[in-house]
Amino acid sequence: MRICSIITSFTSGGAEMLVCNLAEAFAGAGHQPAVLSLSHAAQVGNAPDTEAAMMARVRAGGATALSLGLANRNNLPGGALALRRALRTIRPDVIHAHSARALLPLALAMPGVPVVLTHHNSRLSFPPSAFALFNCIVDGYVAISDQCETLLRGHARKPIRMILNAAGARFRTGQPRAAAGRDPTILAVGTVSAQKDYPTLLRAARPLVDALAARGRSARIRIAGAGPEFGRLAVQAAGEPVELLGARSDVDALMRQADLFVNCSLWEGFPIAMIEAAMSGLPIVATAVAGNREMVSPGVNGQLVPPSDPAALALAMADVLGDDARYAALSQGALRVARRFSIENCAAAHLDLYRELIEARRLRFAPPPVARPVSPCE
Repeated sequence: MRICSIITSFTSGGAEMLVCNLAEAFAGAGHQPAVLSLSHAAQVGNAPDTEAAMMARVRAGGATALSLGLANRNNLPGGALALRRALRTIRPDVIHAHSARALLPLALAMPGVPVVLTHHNSRLSFPPSAFALFNCIVDGYVAISDQCETLLRGHARKPIRMILNAAGARFRTGQPRAAAGRDPTILAVGTVSAQKDYPTLLRAARPLVDALAARGRSARIRIAGAGPEFGRLAVQAAGEPVELLGARSDVDALMRQADLFVNCSLWEGFPIAMIEAAMSGLPIVATAVAGNREMVSPGVNGQLVPPSDPAALALAMADVLGDDARYAALSQGALRVARRFSIENCAAAHLDLYRELIEARRLRFAPPPVARPVSPCE
C-alpha cells in the first residue's frame, strides 16, 4: 500500500513525531509510506536543523520525505498545483492529512483516492463551519482521544475511528525506576506556545527548588522545545532555575536522564511526549485538562493539578520526588499504562482503516456489472 501522510512542516511537535513513527512502522510492515510537508520549517518559524534530522530519520526508516516549500498558505492554486505534482510522483492509495491546512489544496488537486483527517487537538484551530467543506473531501476522520472524538462528533458527517496516539520504540525501557535522583531533573517537552503555558512552570520552579533545598537537595528543570513563544519565554526565564533547551532531536536521551516529567498545558489533544515519558518509566505531573486526564491516573502513574496553578504544580512535583516508595510505584504504573500505546498497535489500526476506506471507495466507483445476454434456449 502506498500511503501519503501530510503535515504542515517537519518539526518536533507531537503530531509530526507520530507521523514519522508511523512511517517507519508502515515501511517495516512492507508498505510504501511518504511523509509530505506543506512548508519548509523555516517558512513557518520552525527549526531547520530539526527538519533535516527528521527527514533523514524518515528516509533511513525506508519512507519518502519531502516538502512542497509553500511560503504563502493563502495561494491555494499554487499549493494545489504543487501538491498535485507531488502526488503524481508518490501515486498514493490513500492520503492521510494531519493538518486541516492540507484539505483545501487537496480538494483542488482532486487526488481520486480516500482522504483521512486527524485533528490533533481538543480545540479547533479553524471555524466549525469549515466542516461543511471537510465533509465533502474527507472519507474518514481519526480521533486521538475521547475529547477529540466528542469534538468531531459535533461536526463530522463521515465515519470517525478512535486510534490512540503512540510513541516510538526507542523510548521503551524494561525496568521501572526505584527512586528519583538525589538532585532530580524535571523535564517538560513540547512546542513553546500559549497552549503549553510554560510561564506557570517558571513560577513553580522557585517554590520547588526551595522545597527540595529544605531537604538538602537541588533540582534542575529543563524545557525541550521551540516555537512562537520561545523568545518571550527566554526573557521570563532569566534568573529562574530553568534551562531552555530549544528544539531537540534526542528527547529519548533526555527522558532517560530525567527523574520526573511535567506537563502544564491549558488544553491538549493527547500529548505524544507524555506517552514517551510513560514508556521511559517517568512519573508524570500534569494539569487536569482533556487529553492529560486520559493519560494520567492520580496515584497510579502520576498526579494531576489544576491548570495555571504554580503552587499546586510545585507541591505535586515535590511530593512525587520526596517519597521513594511512592515514586517507585508511580514508575511501575507508568510502564503499565504505556503498554496501551505501542506504535505497532497504532500502525496496525491505521492500516486497517486505510484498507476499509480503499475497499469502500472501490465498491462505490466500481462500474455496474454488464448483463449477460440470455440465450433463447435457456
